[in-house]
Amino acid sequence: MSIQNQSVSPQAPNDPSRRQRLLAFTAVLLLAVSVFVTISLTRRSGGMSGSASLEPLQPVGTTKTTTTTGDQTEVLGRLRQILRIREEAYRTRNAELLNTVYTSDCPCLRSDSNAIRKLLGLRHVWVDIASSIEVRRAYKITERLWNIVAIFRSAPLRIETEDGRLVQEQPQGNDFFQFTLAKTPGARQWLLARAVLYEGR
Repeated sequence: MSIQNQSVSPQAPNDPSRRQRLLAFTAVLLLAVSVFVTISLTRRSGGMSGSASLEPLQPVGTTKTTTTTGDQTEVLGRLRQILRIREEAYRTRNAELLNTVYTSDCPCLRSDSNAIRKLLGLRHVWVDIASSIEVRRAYKITERLWNIVAIFRSAPLRIETEDGRLVQEQPQGNDFFQFTLAKTPGARQWLLARAVLYEGR
């Protein structure tokens, strides 16, 4: 059942404002099902570039500064934890969880929070949200900054109303992303500072 066929207000079907809201919400969901809805939104606003610079991928462990296995293990484990917490934020529609994993200036924070508010406003929920990453490259830029290039895999996703009616289904996805993790002054854990599509292979 398509979004256009869902009743989200008592307005008449031909009401232009209703059609505009439905079209806008469809766009948000299509962006959100990719790993981070920030990419298209911030590209238009100039918040971040649409893709990372193209470089030949090297095995995990290749670094631009000296690192230890312990450093890398900590950062990669934290990235996976961040993605799990992001899934939980969408699953529970609790945008406050995002504040624990994103830097305050991360474009993802605003766009993911907005997408969750949209779900709440329309009384829609994400069902069976799940993702995983296959790390292809990880390197330390500074003591407080890491880049990780990984294949992000998202499982098939269902969007339903609160009473269980199907709104939309999304197929599984596979995309290359470059994630930047930062440890801000005073922070105890690594936070996601940026995520961009990586077009190199």
